[in-house]
Amino acid sequence: MNKDFSKEKLHSFSENKIIKILYDLAGFIEKNQFDFQSKPLFKLKKYHDYLNDFNSDRIQKLNKEFFKVKSMGYQYQIYLMHLERALGQTKKDYQFLIKTEDNQKPLERQTKNIICILDSVRSAHNIGAIFRNAECFQINKIILTGLSATPDSVHVSKTAMGGDLLINWEYQDHIIDSIKELKSNGYTVYGIETAKNATYLEDLISTPEKIALVFGHEQFGISYEVLQECDQLISIHLVGRKNSLNVAVACGIVFHQVTYSGVQR
Repeated sequence: MNKDFSKEKLHSFSENKIIKILYDLAGFIEKNQFDFQSKPLFKLKKYHDYLNDFNSDRIQKLNKEFFKVKSMGYQYQIYLMHLERALGQTKKDYQFLIKTEDNQKPLERQTKNIICILDSVRSAHNIGAIFRNAECFQINKIILTGLSATPDSVHVSKTAMGGDLLINWEYQDHIIDSIKELKSNGYTVYGIETAKNATYLEDLISTPEKIALVFGHEQFGISYEVLQECDQLISIHLVGRKNSLNVAVACGIVFHQVTYSGVQR
């Protein structure tokens, strides 16, 4: 990140090279949690200023998204998403996957109608792992919203290991509309979030037959507007110092608990 390009030098690069430079710098800023007044952020702004007259629709689209950023918050995540998509890359969560043979036994019938809603989960690897979890517990559908990656991404399908082909899913631009429609159809909506007024997952003695589970962005969690629409907030009781779980891990824990709560085995 020590290189500092002049406007002339930046303009001499190819479109893809420029996007890669922006992506590397923006990712460096995110990884090191620099604030909005940091030198790396000023450098990124300078590059975008240099590119205002660069003849490229893709570059101008990225410029437009960058200049919407007013803080190191949600809008910065949207900017990063556009960079990732311009490069054909996705945010990665490195993990080990253990391959096993598919279960050939007849499937146990899921006795509840469970829908999973993902509120801007950016990582394609997390999305793939969630699809894999969902298939294991026969979740009825996954609704992807906002910044969420979809199974159209090769990274999602690779991590899902076929789970994306066995689970119904849809993408919706407006999560609030999706939640309101589910509630009108008799679903109880649970938001999985570490909030003060949340009920511990293990304290759910039983759950309704029609459930919608909302999981949020890896860094920012569920958006405030969505929290307001949830019927109840649920948190996973943790005992370590780190007060958070990977979203795909959290999904697996919650899927198991709500599937078997109140069910005689």
